[in-house]
Amino acid sequence: MDMKKSLNLIPILLAAFTFAACGTKTPDQATTDPAMQAQIDKDTELKAKDEELARREADLALREKEADLARREAALKKSSSSSGTASKPKPTTTTASTSPAPTPVASGPRAYTVPAGTSIEVQLPAAISTKTAKVGDRVSANLTNDLVVDGKVIAKAGSLLQGSVSEVISGSKKIGGTPTLGLTFDNLTLADGSDTTVNGVITKVASKSDTGRDAAKIAGGAVAGAVIGHQVDGDKGKIIGGLLGAAAGTIAAKKTGKEVELPAGTVIGFTLNSPVNVTM
Repeated sequence: MDMKKSLNLIPILLAAFTFAACGTKTPDQATTDPAMQAQIDKDTELKAKDEELARREADLALREKEADLARREAALKKSSSSSGTASKPKPTTTTASTSPAPTPVASGPRAYTVPAGTSIEVQLPAAISTKTAKVGDRVSANLTNDLVVDGKVIAKAGSLLQGSVSEVISGSKKIGGTPTLGLTFDNLTLADGSDTTVNGVITKVASKSDTGRDAAKIAGGAVAGAVIGHQVDGDKGKIIGGLLGAAAGTIAAKKTGKEVELPAGTVIGFTLNSPVNVTM
């Protein structure tokens, strides 16, 4: 190449180099450009958000998978437990076949019998006298003790023994007659409030109760016809007891012209001729 052509190419090369230099920016130049830096920051923030969203979605999917797995395990365990319970044989016992069943204790009413010969002691709440009494008058007395059979209280102390006047002979109204008072009892009030018929005879008359024994539990009584109680000869002519007449159970004065008077509080022994059957 000749010298002239070479010199002509120099301006062209210089212009091309200058153009290339103007179209290219260095990294330092790019970072100093505000618009470009804002774009870079925005791209970086979007990328970080995308990464965070992807991480959360992955974490949520993992949790749902774990929860589903736990539900399946629980269902499988429940199914295994139910099948095991259904197939498990029930324990057997031979107690019922080898041991007799206990005998039930009766809790309802049962029958009791007060035997014939039982002496019931009662006390008069009011006075009775041959001077005023009339045959057929109703009389009553109160038990001094509980009447007990086999540990069961059949009649309580204070319960009524009721009867009537069966014979009256007044010393002042009948000259020469022996004052006599006949009493008979026919009804007893039981512990449950009901009444029962009784049949017996008076075997004792006294001014006070025999505290040395429980008259409601003693069979028999005083011998009919024996002297019982004591006689009082005073101005008023009262006689407590006197003679107990045979068989009839009547109370008779030892002297004529007097009256048989049983003051309030007089104790009478009544002996059963027949048993008394009750259910309670």
